[in-house]
Amino acid sequence: MEKFLKYGKSAKVFEEALPLGNGQLGAMIYGRTDKERISLNHDTLWSGKPGQTMVDGAYEANELAKQLVMDGKNGDAQWKLECGFTGTWLNSYLFLGTLYIERLGSSASPSKYIRTLDLENSIVKVNYEEDGIDFEREYFVSFPDNCVMVKLRSSKPVSYELTGECIGKSAVTADNDKLYLVGECPSQIAPEYASHEKPIIYDGEGVKVTGIAKVVCDGKSRYGWEKVTITDATDVTIYFCAETSFVAFDKKPDKPTFKPCLERVERLAQKSYEEILAAHTKDVNELYNRVTVDFGGEETDKMTDERLHSDNKDVALCELLYNFGRYLIIASSREGSRATNLQGIWNEKFYAAWSSNYTVNINTEMNYWPVLMCNLVNCNLPMVDLVKNVSINGEETAKHFYHAKGFTSHHNIDLWANTTPVGNKRAGCAGYAYWKGSSGWLCRHLFEHYEYTLDKEFLANTAYPIMKKCAEFYLDIMTEIDGKLVVCPSTSPENAFNKNGYGTSIALYTAMSQGIVEDLFRNITESAKVLGIDDEFTREVAAKTPMLNVYEIGSDGQLLEYDEEYEERDIHHRHVSHLYGMYPGTLITTESTPELANACRRTLERRGDESTGWSMGWKVCLWAKLKDGDRAFKLVKTQLKFVDPTNDDMVWGGGGTYANMFDAHPPFQIDGNFGVTAGITQMFLQCEDGKIKILPALPSDFKNGKIGGLLAKGNIKVDIEWKDSKLSSLKLSTPIEQTTIINIDGKDMEIKLAANEEYVVA
Repeated sequence: MEKFLKYGKSAKVFEEALPLGNGQLGAMIYGRTDKERISLNHDTLWSGKPGQTMVDGAYEANELAKQLVMDGKNGDAQWKLECGFTGTWLNSYLFLGTLYIERLGSSASPSKYIRTLDLENSIVKVNYEEDGIDFEREYFVSFPDNCVMVKLRSSKPVSYELTGECIGKSAVTADNDKLYLVGECPSQIAPEYASHEKPIIYDGEGVKVTGIAKVVCDGKSRYGWEKVTITDATDVTIYFCAETSFVAFDKKPDKPTFKPCLERVERLAQKSYEEILAAHTKDVNELYNRVTVDFGGEETDKMTDERLHSDNKDVALCELLYNFGRYLIIASSREGSRATNLQGIWNEKFYAAWSSNYTVNINTEMNYWPVLMCNLVNCNLPMVDLVKNVSINGEETAKHFYHAKGFTSHHNIDLWANTTPVGNKRAGCAGYAYWKGSSGWLCRHLFEHYEYTLDKEFLANTAYPIMKKCAEFYLDIMTEIDGKLVVCPSTSPENAFNKNGYGTSIALYTAMSQGIVEDLFRNITESAKVLGIDDEFTREVAAKTPMLNVYEIGSDGQLLEYDEEYEERDIHHRHVSHLYGMYPGTLITTESTPELANACRRTLERRGDESTGWSMGWKVCLWAKLKDGDRAFKLVKTQLKFVDPTNDDMVWGGGGTYANMFDAHPPFQIDGNFGVTAGITQMFLQCEDGKIKILPALPSDFKNGKIGGLLAKGNIKVDIEWKDSKLSSLKLSTPIEQTTIINIDGKDMEIKLAANEEYVVA
């Protein structure tokens, strides 16, 4: 039902423009009538080149810091790590360029204006009337043909001028029917918040790009200086293709771009617009319609931005947010593309916030939380590819920084799969840079891929070998203290505490690091059972797993974040890292560990609801896992608070949603969109304690509705309907014969599923 974003005016800023994408190519459509702006992205346009920078003396600094923190000198340990362990900044995700389509002679006073994004068909449409002429515009980005398509129609002949801009060192040229964008990314770019003697360096070894826009029209086209002029046309089609020189994360980016791009766009132009459109809609419909939803909300004719401005965040708007999240998965993560970064694939800034790279202490992982449960398994493959690359480069990092086997990675990763700690020796940087938990967290995504697909070949050949290598690292670096096996020193991402009157981020151990390792070890044990592996390694993992669980409850009933109940510097901190064991991990559940689950509840109460956008998305998931649907929906409504992108005071607080429904950290980060999508899914279906739990956290506002096509662990498709807040229909199907346990209203039911046959529970 709720599948359209619609607006009565064009976009003034990026956060009002509408996103399109095919995983590799991204486009932001502003819908302007006088001079249209289309911001373009390609998923491999990053600064830098292959290679990691090691830090001399890093191992020695880490060993000294370990001894210092064991002696209770946490502040000294942090200073030592910042000075002797942290390294250079990683690389930045950049933009491709911009296309401008100016209508010559426009009065710029349109009427009857409507701009829509059709989520089901992944098409932006703009309709308006101006100067007595009816205009229709259509935009989409095709996965089958890997191109951006633009269609301009008018009831009378009009004229346009096509111009453009490109990234970095660039040139824009034209001939009679084509506009060429040629650019080069810098081999180094320091983040905007970092001082550097040479913040931008071009050495000819960065990623190159060629983008070509070809015009086909029923009028005339001719070239001018850096532009194509189209005259007397009522029907204009623009085909845009792009090629970059990127080869692989560990290869020099020297692939030719111009000739392949030219050949492809000319070949593509032999197809009609309608032919490309038909292939595009067939492709995205199959993915989008795998899940169907009706949350029981009331239909409305209001514009999307008006609904966001309203204090009434109803069930229907929640449904739209949910469908938008699923849409963004399909648009930003497709087989063969790079994994989604901080902004998905949509960025138009040279200095993007936090370099728009992979922040893997929560944000990148959150991007993939809803993918499998929303039955989009193929869209998970870019994440799998990222973990594969990290597991290779991470071997060098583990060996140099820790003298350890296996592999590790820290809180930042880029296109080149850099795994070294960043920070550049800045004061306080250890709070984010000295964190070695991402490798373990990323391995959870590999195991979940198996859990949802039951693909034993994937488990044997991809997931298990990488998980084993990751565990070898933790086995090498952990220290036994008072019978506990701990990751020491350790941090809880980006948070800090007071000790002896001083603030520090370095602790003896943390709940998050312990939870990540225990979660990894449990998944390895389970994988070994499936694969029939019983060797020295699996026996060591099984023996040491019980030594990892160090969860403790504080004086206020909260789950402790660190090895002691230190004074919290920010009780409302945006990260809730110590709750990793509840979600996305499976160590803590309301059924199996009720005391710890209650401690998680108390922790969330102390942290508070309002925070950055992505943090609220995480809390939606956590409240759903606590089986509190009303509190989860309250967080959804809070996250739907309208955020004005022009308000500079909004940075670092007051998260919510922009007019185009992008998540506001602020600034824009896409992880909040994906986090809340996962959280909403958890209201209807949870896989935990070896069971499929149906409607475990249904909000009371969701009286009647249905959701179909969700994927449960075990490769089981689930269709759910409810009336008067009670389950009315449940259907299960799977391609694999198996026995499973479903839980309805707290009662377990073991059922046998035949392959490819629907099982109906009345």
